[in-house]
Amino acid sequence: MPTLEPVSIEQGGLLTRLDLLVNLIVDRRGLALDSRGRLARAEGRLLTEALELNRSRGAPGRDLAAVELLRALAEAIGLLRDRGDRVEATSLRHPWERLDPDLRAGLAYAAWCHRVPWVEMLNDAPEPEVRTLRDARAKVLRLMFELPSGSDVRVSALAAAVRRRVGLPDAVWLVHTIAAVFLDPLVALAAAEVVPPPPATPAHVRFAASARTVIGSALIAAGEEVPSLGVPASP
Repeated sequence: MPTLEPVSIEQGGLLTRLDLLVNLIVDRRGLALDSRGRLARAEGRLLTEALELNRSRGAPGRDLAAVELLRALAEAIGLLRDRGDRVEATSLRHPWERLDPDLRAGLAYAAWCHRVPWVEMLNDAPEPEVRTLRDARAKVLRLMFELPSGSDVRVSALAAAVRRRVGLPDAVWLVHTIAAVFLDPLVALAAAEVVPPPPATPAHVRFAASARTVIGSALIAAGEEVPSLGVPASP
C-alpha cells in the first residue's frame, strides 16, 4: 500500500499537498481519467512532479499509486469529485481554505479512516481480517486516543492491543496494516513520528500533543463520544 509520506513541500506536509492537488485541478479545469477510473498516465506524471512525490526512492508505479491515494483522500473530504471521465474540484474547497489547520488535519484524518476505501488498497493482508479491522476502527481510534503523547510506544505492542480488543489472530500483517492505515496519515499530518520513517514498517511511534485532537475528530465523525482528557493509558 502506498503511504501518505510526510516528505515536505517547504515543510507543508499532507495539507499543503492536498491544497496543491486541488489548485492544479482547478487550473487545468479537471484532469482526465482512463477507462479504469484512474488518472490518465500523463496527468499522473504531472502530479507526481508538482507534488514532489517523484523524489521518493520508490518505483514510478509507487509514485503514481501515491497520487491516487492523495486523490482518494481529497474525494473523501469532498474537495474533488469523479465525473466518470474527469476528476474536478468542488466548491467545498473555498470554505476548506478558511478552516484552521488543526481542524483541517482532524477532518482529513476522519475522512481517511471512515471514507477512503483503504481495504481495497491493501494487497498484503487477508481481506476478511482487514474488513474486520475496518469495522472495528472506532475501537482502534479510541485505543490510540488514550495513548500517551511525547513518549515512545512500540508498534508491536499497539498491534497486540488492537488484536486483543478487536479479536484478530496474531499475524505479521497486522503490524504493517496498523502502520499503513492508522499511523502513516498521522505522520503525514505532523501529529506523530515513527522510527524508522515510511515506507519502512515502524518499530516505535511517538504521538504529538495534536494527535489527540486529530484522532478525536475521527471518533466524533464516527458518532463516538470522545473520552475526557485525562491521564492517557498504555497499550
